[in-house]
Amino acid sequence: MGGFCSVKGRDEQPEIKAQGMSHAATARRPLEPRSARRHSGASSTWRTALDQGIDDEETYYSAREKLLSEERERAFDAAVRNANDIEQQAADIIKKLRIYDWEKTFSAESNASSTGKRVEERHFLGSVDLINQTQLIRVAKKMPKGSHLHIHFNSCLPAEFLIRQARDVDAMYIRSSLPLISSENMAQSRISFMVMTLGEATHPNGSESFHTQFSYRKEDGSVLQGTVAAEEWLVSKMHISEQEVHHTLHNGLDIWENFSYRTQMMKGLFAYESAYRNYTRACIEDFIKDNIQYAEIRPNFMASNSLKSDDGTRIIKNEGIMAIIQEELTKTKAKLRSEGKYFGGMKVIYCAPRSFHSGEVKAALDECIELKQKYPDLLCGFDLVGHEEKGNELRHFVPEFLDFRKKCDSLNLDVPFLFHCGETLQVGGKIDGNLYDAILLKSKRIGHGYALARHPLLMEIFKEKNIAVESCPISNEVLGLTSSGAGHNLPILLANNVPVCINSDNATYYRSSLSHDFYQVMVSSEAMTLLGWKQLAKWSLEHSCMTHEELEDFCHWIVREYASVMGDWTASAATRKALRLA
Repeated sequence: MGGFCSVKGRDEQPEIKAQGMSHAATARRPLEPRSARRHSGASSTWRTALDQGIDDEETYYSAREKLLSEERERAFDAAVRNANDIEQQAADIIKKLRIYDWEKTFSAESNASSTGKRVEERHFLGSVDLINQTQLIRVAKKMPKGSHLHIHFNSCLPAEFLIRQARDVDAMYIRSSLPLISSENMAQSRISFMVMTLGEATHPNGSESFHTQFSYRKEDGSVLQGTVAAEEWLVSKMHISEQEVHHTLHNGLDIWENFSYRTQMMKGLFAYESAYRNYTRACIEDFIKDNIQYAEIRPNFMASNSLKSDDGTRIIKNEGIMAIIQEELTKTKAKLRSEGKYFGGMKVIYCAPRSFHSGEVKAALDECIELKQKYPDLLCGFDLVGHEEKGNELRHFVPEFLDFRKKCDSLNLDVPFLFHCGETLQVGGKIDGNLYDAILLKSKRIGHGYALARHPLLMEIFKEKNIAVESCPISNEVLGLTSSGAGHNLPILLANNVPVCINSDNATYYRSSLSHDFYQVMVSSEAMTLLGWKQLAKWSLEHSCMTHEELEDFCHWIVREYASVMGDWTASAATRKALRLA
């Protein structure tokens, strides 16, 4: 499992704890490798039960219980199932809350047409407004999540944040792919933002700004005008809609094309200094708000992603970007400490586009080493990002990767590979071959790993080598790998004891947060429990972040909030029948 990345030989580790706890470092024990777990005694028990004759019901049910017991003993969360009283009480309340939300906010599919309610199993993008009304999402937001290990830095915060930031930047210009003169063009246009000097910009409309001229007629005939209306429209352009993802005429490539457009739209909003600084500070604050104690962010490092000064006259390159992140992280942590708040830390994964040719990848790897030497406690890994199905598999860059590894060893640097790979439904070809390369290149973790569930041998290797999967349930659904959370591969990975952490990936475009991904994990599998959440949070760090005291504090909160309400509450007869509870 990937943990914290540092210069070899350094003993310092980021301090991890929940808000409100003592600032003293928490002792953490390395997780026991899954290969070390012993099942021989239990196996002989159930084997004996199967091998003996089953001639009566008592023998039958005894053998059945032995099978169930053995499977429970091998479950991914077996190590945390010895819950104390408060944990068990909280876990029982969570089960009840799931049913409560189902009855009060959603309804059975068979009743949806008559009640008008939407079903819980519907696509995330079509249900997020209802999810935000549930009790379980409230609990998920309170949940101490450990670390967030797979989040693209340009899509952490709500779209409104950067759009509102751009309002007062005189050098910010907007470009549209179509003239904004009709409702159809407004819907089909692609918008981009650029910070430019007066000499670079064109002014077809004189000195008038976009938001003061904005006017948009909605389908109901109402007209939106002015700054607030312009920003609402731009935010809507940033969000991916349910129709885009699940339209019958769309395929995976169409969805990725729509996704890529959003990343290009966001790029310009992010590309000037004050926005980058403000965004970094706000992102850390948002991590704390979502009960994330530590994060590894993924900015893109390439020439076209360089920043400009707010007036557009000065270029800030990759080293300058790292300096900004370091400065704002240091200042923000100091501010938080003065306010009695806590954040364990944030590191940077160097990301280069998968579309690079070998020479560009080599240059990126060399720059990654240079930045690691200058920012040893900030930079923590290397990744290639982009749509895997477009080509440039990891194997194309093996010479560059091996040379990088040798250079790191000679310089006593620890810069692990944290590759995106297996983000595909194609199995047995070139694309999911990235999984084999990630193993051979000694990746510490992999991003997404959706295809891994179809490779039994590779799952065994992931368990043995303790390689973690950065699973992104909502993103995988939006980008077409599964039609709903219930169809996700996560339960298969967990059933095979592959270490997994939960992540949000590109939350800006999905109107989500890491809490929403934890929510989806819980409601998408009947086997998931509060203790399963605990194990996932522990797996998000190489060593446990959710201490006994932290979990107990969280469980006490659940009991305080819900025990009196849920104690005597029972589901209706219709709900019990629909959920097969009776």
